[in-house]
Formats: sequence, C-alpha cells, structure tokens
Amino acid sequence: MIKRVFVDVAAGLGLAIAGQFVLLAASFTGPMLGIPMPYEMAPEDGSTPPALLDQINAMYLLASVGMLILSFLLGWLLKTDGVADGLKRGAVWVAVVGLSQFLLGLQPGVVQVFVLLGAWVYLLCILLGPALAGLIGTRRPAPVEDGRDSS
Repeated sequence: MIKRVFVDVAAGLGLAIAGQFVLLAASFTGPMLGIPMPYEMAPEDGSTPPALLDQINAMYLLASVGMLILSFLLGWLLKTDGVADGLKRGAVWVAVVGLSQFLLGLQPGVVQVFVLLGAWVYLLCILLGPALAGLIGTRRPAPVEDGRDSS
C-alpha cells in the first residue's frame, strides 16, 4: 500500500513536469490551429488583460488533450485495475499536479490559473486518464495457459 502511494506520487510529479512541456507545446500548436496567441509573455506592468487570460485558457484546453493521453498511457503502463482504482490513482495525480500549479502561481507576476475553465479541464483529464485505462484494462484478455507442463 505504501509502495503504491509512493509510485502514484512519483507518477504525479512526472505528470507535473511533463505537463509544463505539454503546455509549452500547446502554446506553439495554438497559432497553427488558428487560435490567436498575441502574448509571448505577460505584460511587464503586472496587468492581466482579458486577451492574455483567453490565451492561457486556450493553452490549457489544448494541453488537456495531451494530458489525457499521457495519464491514460501512464495508467495503462501501471496496470490500473478497474475504474475505481483509476479514479483513486488519478486523484493522487491531480493533487500533485494541482499543488504544483498552485505553487507556481505563488510567484509574483504569475496569472492565477485556477480561475480559468481550461485549468479545471486540464486537471479533469488527468483524473480521467487512469480511469479510462482501468476501464479498458479490465477488458484485456487474460494470458491463456495452454495446459502444457513446462518441467
């Protein structure tokens, strides 16, 4: 049980780090998809214009797809056993990633992302990934033993 918690916390830390790269990729992908991304960085005066909030929200929404895929694959690799197990695992991951986002938001001049819908969708996708892996994993065929004696 303790080992499982450590594995899940470590996986959550990995997702928190990977999530920053997924957000970076979303910031590059957005303009290719025609989503306006007018700001390369926040204004130096510390203001938060509505267009910047829209841009960050769009980045989180785009990154949600990547995080759903990553958390699904991680849940699959960790052999999540059922939806309930996946939701437990996902809750730990969301707690770790959410805490990392909160701590990043404490820095001066950083936008508080928890007021954005995209950030909540991002966290929801992290929660649902291992649950989906558990759902599909329970449908995996069990290894078939052919009845031969290997001795």
